[in-house]
Amino acid sequence: MTPVNALPVRLLVCVGPCCDAEGKGRALLASAEMVFTQTFPQELSSGQLVIATRDCLRLCTRDPVVRFEPSGDALSNPSLDDILKLARAALAEQACPTRFGSAKS
Repeated sequence: MTPVNALPVRLLVCVGPCCDAEGKGRALLASAEMVFTQTFPQELSSGQLVIATRDCLRLCTRDPVVRFEPSGDALSNPSLDDILKLARAALAEQACPTRFGSAKS
C-alpha cells in the first residue's frame, strides 16, 4: 500500500540538444515508455510512476541522460535494465518509506 501523501516516482528523460543528439534521447524515451507500460501498468495508471521529458537536466555527457525524482539518481547512457532496477527500487521505497524521527523520545 502506498502512503497517501507519497510523491510520485518520476523518470525524467533529457531530450535537449546534447542528450538527444542523433535522436538517442528520444529513442531511449520511446523504449522506456514501452517497457514501463508492460512492466508497471498499474503504477503508471495510478500516477505512482510518471515518465516526463526535460529540455535539459544540466548533466550533459553527449549521451542520453535520465534522472529519477524524488531520489535524484541520474544515469548517463543507461540500459533499460538499469532504468528498471532504479524504478523498482524507487517504487519499493515509496511503498515502505524509511521513517526517520518516528521513535518517541
